[in-house]
Amino acid sequence: MSATEAPPSGSSASSPTPAAPDPGPPRGRALTSVAVALASLAAFVVLTWPLALHPDHFWTMAGNRGVAAEPNFVARPGGMHGGDHLQNVFIQSVIVDNARALRSPYLDLREGAAGPAPLKTTSLDVPWTALLAVTWPLVGLVPAYNLSLALASVATGLAAFAWLRRHTRWPLLAAAGALAYACSPHRMFQLTSHFNAVMWWAFPAALLAFETMIERRRAGRPWRWPAAGLAAVVLTVAAGGEFHLILYMTGLLGFLVVWTLVAGLAGRGRVPWGPLATTVVVVGVGCAYVLLAFHLVFKGSVAGENGSWQQVVLYSPSSVWALVRKAFGTQGEGLIYVGWPLLVLAGLGLVAAVVRRRAVLAYAVLAVPLVMLTYGARTQVAGVRVYRYLFDHLPLLSLQRVPERLMVVTALVLVLLAVTALDVAGELLAGRRRALVAAGVVLSLATVALLADYRVSRNRLEPDRADNRVVAALRAAGDRAGPVLGVPIMSQAVTWNSSSTYLAAQSRRRTLNAYNQTPAPWQADRVARLDPLNHGRAAPAALEVLRQTGTRQIVVIDEPRVFAPGEWQATVDALVASGRFRLVTRDGPLALLELTG
Repeated sequence: MSATEAPPSGSSASSPTPAAPDPGPPRGRALTSVAVALASLAAFVVLTWPLALHPDHFWTMAGNRGVAAEPNFVARPGGMHGGDHLQNVFIQSVIVDNARALRSPYLDLREGAAGPAPLKTTSLDVPWTALLAVTWPLVGLVPAYNLSLALASVATGLAAFAWLRRHTRWPLLAAAGALAYACSPHRMFQLTSHFNAVMWWAFPAALLAFETMIERRRAGRPWRWPAAGLAAVVLTVAAGGEFHLILYMTGLLGFLVVWTLVAGLAGRGRVPWGPLATTVVVVGVGCAYVLLAFHLVFKGSVAGENGSWQQVVLYSPSSVWALVRKAFGTQGEGLIYVGWPLLVLAGLGLVAAVVRRRAVLAYAVLAVPLVMLTYGARTQVAGVRVYRYLFDHLPLLSLQRVPERLMVVTALVLVLLAVTALDVAGELLAGRRRALVAAGVVLSLATVALLADYRVSRNRLEPDRADNRVVAALRAAGDRAGPVLGVPIMSQAVTWNSSSTYLAAQSRRRTLNAYNQTPAPWQADRVARLDPLNHGRAAPAALEVLRQTGTRQIVVIDEPRVFAPGEWQATVDALVASGRFRLVTRDGPLALLELTG
């Protein structure tokens, strides 16, 4: 990637579709893409180190002192820590098993077993479930999952680079912006737990397809391929099952459609009706799928705390300085740090867009409401709580309780504006080869420094338990031995049930536990009757539930967020002492008990 290469700059039209710079010969483009892919992979390896040495471990963040007492960051050596990352693996294993058995992909026959009706899911986690299906038999369940994290980071870097390359003459500058986006602290934290982080590639990819489609239509060239690309990206996001991602994609593309239409009419130029209509249709189909799937699976309602304004208040950033302070906020969700350098450059880029870079003016205008909405409940304009107003009047938005997840778009726009500022500054160096080389070196060092600053927490690894003796015993018994109960058993909206569902995925067994949003009042009744087992009491009501469901095996899990030090062992001992259970085997944080008699 030559720091001195300077093809023509973008168009000055008031449109988000600049004429793409000459990318150079095909061989040069290929080498550049390979370099960006390797840089993205290297950044992922460094920021997740030592995960690369232990691909059969789960990677999470330790946080800092401010969040040490919060459940997501509580840890105890030797324990087994639940979390959404375990449920991601479980859900993907369910989808793969459904595909192999030619069942409906929405069925969840493993968790909440032996109930009056099966639980369901809309989270198909495509395209990464396809990768898991291929690699799981070859490398194991967790290594296959970790491979998707790495490849998603590479895909995000490549997609962001390809899009930013349309807005800058300097390939090195586009690469720096792509790495800043792919490795932003918010995305890296989300990557430790939530599926949405592996889909960040879709947003720059969608913008690339949209802009290319508009540009080709205006130039009188065929635009079917970028239209097909846009449809593939949007429908993949919709089918993935992350509701807020399709919500953000709809808002982003809807804004660009309106902007392009108004700009074309106001300038009395040619309005690209075909591409705009195609975008509207594609987004409409994606939204229709999401609404239909939601209705069919959840019957219009979900279990849990979505739709609660108190949840928005809880998870909103705790400080107006959150963009420049490494604050994790509640459960880490408040981490939206980008740092002063990128934020200042984005501010300068906003000014540059208004003054001379009309091609990015749409994104500059969009940046302000994006930042405001990312702050959620903390945002007020003239005494008006903007997010609360939208929350109350947009029913779809009310299902999104973590406003910071808008960073998938906010960070992308801020990076674009920062790149714009540096690209404008680079015009002063045009034709001065030595100055350009020096600028390239400075930019490379600054990017490395930025990525080092983006490591905001010590990493923590935990083994996958695939070879644990308890898991091996469960796997050997097979599903013919009936469902398994994981202790602790908690309400189906509680994250810590994921330890039990994950063990079900590793052993290919059904479990009475569930971490699922399907409305199931019977599950709450079951949990209440089984609750004495959490305290080591073999109550008659609990034993009756085990008998009715055909459950003879229970696994007591040393979950540090539930059991105090020593409490797990005391629970195991009390259950054995009751005479109703016998200890089959114990290994690490797991103890397998079986009903007697």
